[in-house]
Amino acid sequence: MHCLDLRRINVEEWMQGCKKVILQHGARPYVLTITRRGKLILTAAETQLETEFTASKPNTNCKS
Repeated sequence: MHCLDLRRINVEEWMQGCKKVILQHGARPYVLTITRRGKLILTAAETQLETEFTASKPNTNCKS
């Protein structure tokens, strides 16, 4: 199956003010970060503990 129409996602809306989110791809977590200059960086999460810690943080500081 091929996807002929590319989906467009507004990253700022999708991340809801957060600078980092975790993307789960299969069994592997990745961290998507927006830098101070507005660039995107995607990195593999180093450990499961890091992923669980980041995911468990409350979203109250995302709007800053």
